[in-house]
Amino acid sequence: MPLFTYTALTREGTLTKGEGEYQSPEELYYALQREGLTLVNYSVKRTIFPKFFSGRVKRKELAEFLHHLAFLLRSGVPLITSLEDLEKETKNPKLKREINKIRIAITRGETFRSAVEKTKLFPPVVISLIQIGEESGTLDRTLEEASKHLYRVDEIISQTKRALIYPAFVLFAMSGALAFWIFFVLPKLLGTFKEMGVKLPLPTIILMKVVNFFLAIKFYLPLFLIISIITILFLYRHPKTQIPFERLLLKIPIFGRVRRLNFLAFFFEHFALLLSAGIDLLRLLKLMYESFHRLYHKKIVKNIEESILAGENIASALKKEKIFRPLDIRMISVGEATGRLEEQMKMLANFYYQEVQNIVDTLTKILEPVVLAIAGIIFLIIIIALVGPIYELISQIGKTS
Repeated sequence: MPLFTYTALTREGTLTKGEGEYQSPEELYYALQREGLTLVNYSVKRTIFPKFFSGRVKRKELAEFLHHLAFLLRSGVPLITSLEDLEKETKNPKLKREINKIRIAITRGETFRSAVEKTKLFPPVVISLIQIGEESGTLDRTLEEASKHLYRVDEIISQTKRALIYPAFVLFAMSGALAFWIFFVLPKLLGTFKEMGVKLPLPTIILMKVVNFFLAIKFYLPLFLIISIITILFLYRHPKTQIPFERLLLKIPIFGRVRRLNFLAFFFEHFALLLSAGIDLLRLLKLMYESFHRLYHKKIVKNIEESILAGENIASALKKEKIFRPLDIRMISVGEATGRLEEQMKMLANFYYQEVQNIVDTLTKILEPVVLAIAGIIFLIIIIALVGPIYELISQIGKTS
């Protein structure tokens, strides 16, 4: 739809400006009329850049939008007016346009849920909460729950990224330092020893062979790295290899634990939220299936759904999936037996949220001494290999003088 910019006259006789997407000038005219505005003039705004470059909306910005909207609705401000106020205050151009589209869609007679779904900004869980809020007349409460959910999800993802980025950065820094020594420092030192005819001990000979090996393949190393990265991305993204590859990643020390905790935090967070909203179990699992992006996680949810359809309880269904721990199964089993499943799910969601936070702090404390120890051992080996020839060289200089 074309983007119109317009000037309209309010009932008080003042001019107001705005913009929005409408199918035609006639639709713009009648939409403004329904809002008590009279169209004065308009123009079609032409966009230079395609939609691909129109920016992005962060999850935290969506959470803030829902929180502010819930606050305004709770204060008694009508939905259309609330959206108008939030549209004016929003800094992100893309989110501003989407709020405008939501407002226009509602003035056309669409439901809030339908208007929000068309933006394709919000996850299925949030869409369902909005629908429940509209149908039950508790939109302000469900919007606040959706806002808290997005804040929590954003925090889990941020913590997970921090947990994975730190080891990756440390590994990159160590590899860079080692590469500098192998390709620039050691060849010159070892070459000097060789030119001066210094007798080389065994550690130095081994080090020289290692350095020569890397110098011989230095032009192939970038090609090897590129092929490795492409292969990993292919295995990770291809539907036939994604699930086995994801299982393999879960077995990697530290990295696999972070990914496992990330999934469990997400799973129980989604489950607890949807359960507290009163969504029936099968609909809940379908929404969770849509919310996950990785095929391995989707398969887990699908397996749980099939087990429940076969007549099993939730604890039994979760027990079949190796990613869940005995602690999870026990708590879910107790929750089902006592009728406190929602409470147990919330406890597990909070537990794994805290676990994700803890692993970030733990990794920082553990990796620092480990990295120092590994770096120390590597450079100690290099120093031992260099001390012998240097001592021999000093001895020769002493004899000649």
